[in-house]
This record gives sequence, C-alpha cells and structure tokens, in this order.
Amino acid sequence: MKKSLKFRVAEWIVRRLKKLMDSNRVAANFIADALESGELGEIYLFDFKDPNFDTRDLIAGDIVVDGTFLESTTPSTSKTSQKIKVKPVDVLRELETVPTPWSMLALDDKISILRDKAKLIKQRYAKREVNGLIERLENRKKYNEFRSFFDPFQNTTDEKIDALLEKYELVMKSSDIFIPEFPKVAIDIMNNYTNKMKELCNKKPVFYVIATADSFKKSYKRRDPILLVQSPLGFYWQILGAWDSEMILLTEL
Repeated sequence: MKKSLKFRVAEWIVRRLKKLMDSNRVAANFIADALESGELGEIYLFDFKDPNFDTRDLIAGDIVVDGTFLESTTPSTSKTSQKIKVKPVDVLRELETVPTPWSMLALDDKISILRDKAKLIKQRYAKREVNGLIERLENRKKYNEFRSFFDPFQNTTDEKIDALLEKYELVMKSSDIFIPEFPKVAIDIMNNYTNKMKELCNKKPVFYVIATADSFKKSYKRRDPILLVQSPLGFYWQILGAWDSEMILLTEL
C-alpha cells in the first residue's frame, strides 16, 4: 500500500525530531562531563543551592554515615500570613548565625562511605551532590591551615535563611547582577575569598545575595543586598556583609 504524502512527511518529521533529541542529549552529556572535568571555563565549587539539588539533609555539611545526623535538619514549618517589606541591610542582624556547623571527627571514614555511595548512584545530579560533599570534607582536612581566614566570618544555614525569607519580602539569588554596583570593600572581600579558595582547593567560590525581588531587575536606584558565599568546608553559608548607601550607581560613573 502506497503511503500518502502527508504520512511520509510526518515520518520524516518524526525521524528529524528523534535525531535532534539524540543530538541534544549527546551535547548535554558532553557539556556536563566537560564542566565536571574542568574542560570548559573556570571551575567553581559545587553549588548546593542549584535548584536541581535538594540539600535539606546535608544542611550542616555532614551526611548520614552511621544512622544519625550531627545536627537536626528539620525544615521550618512556620508560616507568615503577610510578608513584611524591608531593606535587607536593616534585617541583617535577624539572620540567625550558627557556630561552625561541622565536626573534624572521622573525616576519612565519612569520605570513604560517601565514595562508596557515589559509585552506586547513576543519576548525574545526585552523584555531583555527593561528590560535592566529598570535596568539602577533603577541604576540611586543611582547616587548621586556613582557619585564620574563614573563622572571622559568621556562619548560617539554608534553614536560617529560609526563616528570614518567610518573614520578609526578600529573595535569594546569584550575586552576578549586583557585582558591577558593589563598593570596593565588597569587591575586596570577594577577591580575597576567591584567592583563598584557590589556595585551598583550586576552585572558585559561589556567591549569592539576599535582596528584594525587584532588585534583580534592571534598576536605576541603589540596591542594598546581603552578600553570602557557600563555605568550602560544608553545605552551609558564610555572611560576607551588607551594603546600602555604599552601592554604586553605574549611571553616576
């Protein structure tokens, strides 16, 4: 039976779509592998805030290795009927801080168990999450060498940040859009952190900011973010500072 022109066209479209899907899948896998192996661009520390990952069970920088957690990671259940409008710099003190949320005990045992788990994981993102924690535990072995730099910064966690964002009209995103307007003092802190990270593990740090939602759009007024960085020693944050009037308007340069 002879196929109609419409049927043949439909078959051709299906074949092309399959080819494109296969090609895109290969390209995506290649790019992901290249990023992991350092073949594309500069290498950053694993970003545990990436929406592809769920780190609620790794919030303090440790993982279940013996059936227990080092610290409770129960998500906050508090609800606020109406969020309060504020300037981030004004509520910096309300962002709860925590003592250094990890232990130096049995690091090699924890790393060994995590490596065994990584071998069993097929899903790419889950494997990267475990490898990201292994990397931080390896960095932790060098803590005494770098403690004079990292210790002065206050620490916080996703749980504490979520509590602040639930109360106020604030959001947390990558810091990139704010960098052109940061004052010199902020840029100096970021550069110093970047240089210290290079010494520690030859990776670049991952910076985020807490700010109002409209601050992440093009703005002709000064923004006032809280600057944070992901610790290289665990899945938690270090608070680098907050600025308001010190921010630079590019239109004034």
